[in-house]
Amino acid sequence: MSRTRLAGVGLFAFIPLVLALYLRMPLGAGPSIVLGIAIMLGHRRLARPFMDRHLDARCFWCGRDLLDAGTAAPFRSGRETIAARGCSAAHAANVTAFARAVAGLKLALLALIAVPVVVYLANALVSLGGVTWIPLEAARLAFKIPIALAVVTVSLVWPVGRRLAREPAIDLPAHNLSLLGVSWTLWIFRIVGVYWLVEALVVR
Repeated sequence: MSRTRLAGVGLFAFIPLVLALYLRMPLGAGPSIVLGIAIMLGHRRLARPFMDRHLDARCFWCGRDLLDAGTAAPFRSGRETIAARGCSAAHAANVTAFARAVAGLKLALLALIAVPVVVYLANALVSLGGVTWIPLEAARLAFKIPIALAVVTVSLVWPVGRRLAREPAIDLPAHNLSLLGVSWTLWIFRIVGVYWLVEALVVR
């Protein structure tokens, strides 16, 4: 494994660390939530430059170092164009299909990912002042279930993007996808998402 891929793995590891801090609160509620928010906000300052530095040298789909110029697979993210590349025409086409699928699911993904994160963190922060909006266990489920549904769905339906005639756009933190490559990230999200859904059914 190249140094670049190892660095990507290291940066990706902060994502499960933040989730562990939020959901398990190993340092206690206050320190865990505050540290998790600090890491989440600071992570972009490392992950985004990493993505930008290696865009023209790595496959955005599989994370492999390019042996040649590769194939262009640009997509929009916010107001920017991300000049992603694939190590083959097939992988470049996968990036484009994935970005089109994500664009089509944009509102649903925001509702299922961004809203639960904001609500969970707001609930955790007010609970530090002795105010209870949502009991902790219920809040955990309200965080896990919609996010799990979102990531599992995307990991399964992204090939539909091959048939969509729309602008490829990922209006989510694209730098997180670049750390391992989209394909590996989807596999991890699928496994964790299925585990969270099964756990919710079994525990209930």
